[in-house]
Amino acid sequence: MPEAGNTRQELEKEGWELAATTSGAHLRRVLEMYQELGFDVYLEEVTPEECGGCTICYMTGNESITRIYTRKKPG
Repeated sequence: MPEAGNTRQELEKEGWELAATTSGAHLRRVLEMYQELGFDVYLEEVTPEECGGCTICYMTGNESITRIYTRKKPG
């Protein structure tokens, strides 16, 4: 697993791909889906400023925002 604090570029060099930025129940569904498909999954909590897009829904719901990175398991 990646070390906490890795940058997006460092994660991509290690083979991780950004799959989604989400929260709440959707986060759980996406996480379960990728795990069932056999992917390694890495979660990174981010601030609204780091998202670079609209975050009004997250902020209104007082939800944490999580980036989901995935990569195929070796073998």
